[in-house]
Amino acid sequence: MPICLADAAPRLGSALADEPHHDGSPRYVPNPPTALGEQFDVWLRVPDAAGVTRVVARQVHDGEPFGARATPERAEAGVTWWRATLTQANPVINYRFLTDGGPFGYRWVTAAGLCDGDPTDEGDFRSSIYPGGPPWLRQTVAYQVFPDRFASTHAGGHQTPEWAQAADWDDDPIPVRPGAGRQFYGGDLPGVTAHLDHLAALGVTLLYLTPFFPAPSNHRYNASSFDVVDPLLGGDQALIDLVAAAHARGIRVIGDLTTNHTGSHHEWFQAALADPLAPEVQYYFFDSHPDDYVGWFGVASLPKVNHASAGLRERMLTGQMSPLRRYLREPFNLDGWRIDVANMTGRHADKDLNAEVAREVRAAVVAERPDAYVVGEHFHDFRTDALGDGWHGVMNYAGFAKPLWTWLAGQGGRQTNTLEHWLGLGWAPWPELPGESVVASMRAFTAVPWHVLNDSFTLLSSHDTPRIATIAGSPELVAVGVGALMTYPGVPMVWAGDEIGLTGANGEGGRRTMPWEQPAAWQHETLACYQELVAVRTDSSALQSGSLRWVYADADRIAYVREDEHELVLVLLARAVGPEISLSAASVGVRPEAQPDILYGNSPAEMAGDTVVLPGAGPTVHIWRWGGLRPCDDQQRSGGSHGQSGA
Repeated sequence: MPICLADAAPRLGSALADEPHHDGSPRYVPNPPTALGEQFDVWLRVPDAAGVTRVVARQVHDGEPFGARATPERAEAGVTWWRATLTQANPVINYRFLTDGGPFGYRWVTAAGLCDGDPTDEGDFRSSIYPGGPPWLRQTVAYQVFPDRFASTHAGGHQTPEWAQAADWDDDPIPVRPGAGRQFYGGDLPGVTAHLDHLAALGVTLLYLTPFFPAPSNHRYNASSFDVVDPLLGGDQALIDLVAAAHARGIRVIGDLTTNHTGSHHEWFQAALADPLAPEVQYYFFDSHPDDYVGWFGVASLPKVNHASAGLRERMLTGQMSPLRRYLREPFNLDGWRIDVANMTGRHADKDLNAEVAREVRAAVVAERPDAYVVGEHFHDFRTDALGDGWHGVMNYAGFAKPLWTWLAGQGGRQTNTLEHWLGLGWAPWPELPGESVVASMRAFTAVPWHVLNDSFTLLSSHDTPRIATIAGSPELVAVGVGALMTYPGVPMVWAGDEIGLTGANGEGGRRTMPWEQPAAWQHETLACYQELVAVRTDSSALQSGSLRWVYADADRIAYVREDEHELVLVLLARAVGPEISLSAASVGVRPEAQPDILYGNSPAEMAGDTVVLPGAGPTVHIWRWGGLRPCDDQQRSGGSHGQSGA
């Protein structure tokens, strides 16, 4: 079995900075292909310390691997750039680099890290001809709102439906079912509108609303209709007014649609129950009509829909009056959708229509609004479900949130057994892993087309998980997580209340109401951290769309570089105090005489000759920027016109 350096903890540390590097960003793929048969250049950045003497790029063409010899095209101080030309033989191709020389000799460079033996194709880089999401995503910071818990305009009390258990705004949430889904606080869409200035002050530019359709629950993932906005939330006009008010502040809005199931009270399902010959019967999986049907994970109140039904697809997804399309146009004007349990949509037993449905969802959304956004919920390994032709991106739990949880959990002095079992495995306490493991996991999940990684939500918590304040256990460690959130590739998403330190040991317990009338209860240190780090991201082109290069990892510290044609940003995340970290200027990618600006944190990155010395403080996050000309712009180049592109 090949040994990948990304998985070999003793061989990491500062050695990461001396690895050959490639990713799918414009710095390494300057002219990505847009059609079958196009040739395109890929660049490999090789520090001299790696000792590489030759490079071959391996790509797969119609299932067969082919090699393309790379040539050294230009040199910088301590770094050589190698170029190979590939062919986009298929809509999505995978490729990697083989290098020779140095202490390890035969070595593969993959998205998942360096491998000493022959790896599977699973960790390869991916090139896709499918276009990415709308350009506005690059400048976006998202904010998730659960309407029942955000704000209420019913000052004198709210109307409580028959299915609900009334709660006062300051009550703690019930953390277990069935009471958790019935507890009703009465938050509404006008309440969200009333607090849009809070989002604007935070720097938010995208509002993600969990479902707003009528349903007999507070979460509304068991919709009884897709035709109207729940009157308990203010009805259609409340959504129209909210979107208009958000747009006036430069904030886009996306909704939340369950393409995997409806509620058992849904009008389609009720029609199917009432008449075995009704067309709606084909919308669901009936083993024996009417009582034996498939529910999502066996939950009877969530009958799973059958996407083999053309009628279902037209009514839910593709038709002019489908909810997917209707809410994107006048008078609602939503800017896109988050797709609930996208990983399970279209999948049941021996049927797997997931990729087909994902493509159909995207096509319908883009046909209605070319600049709309579709992001799929996905808790697990999304790599084969995210090739660029379906959802623009996914909720990056697997490649971002989960690794960070294993790194931050328990470090704040809390016992991790206060948290529930680890993601359904019955494993307690939560695992507490070193930084080397975190880097290995995060790298593995970059094996997707680059635009998919950039178009995906990054997040520290959501309405389905424990709160980051509870996971980390201290404001200092929360800040480390927020530092990662605002500097990693993707669209950072803030779960409402995380910015003021709300807590919760599971998803239900974390669905707390926003304490608008109790500002003294807010964690103002955390709020300031969010505001400052959102501003750092908003002001940095490299953090929005630059490449990602890992330069250091030990048990308690992780460092990476984000860079584009304008700037190089170095990020240091530390969960604990450690010794100073020394990296060569060449491996970082900066000139020894160049001095960085401090974007966040209170310590400089010291330039000592040709070495960059990073502070050992912790827990903390530091962000430094080298601006002006790119580090290689004044270096000697060779290679003709090709030498002017790629890095």
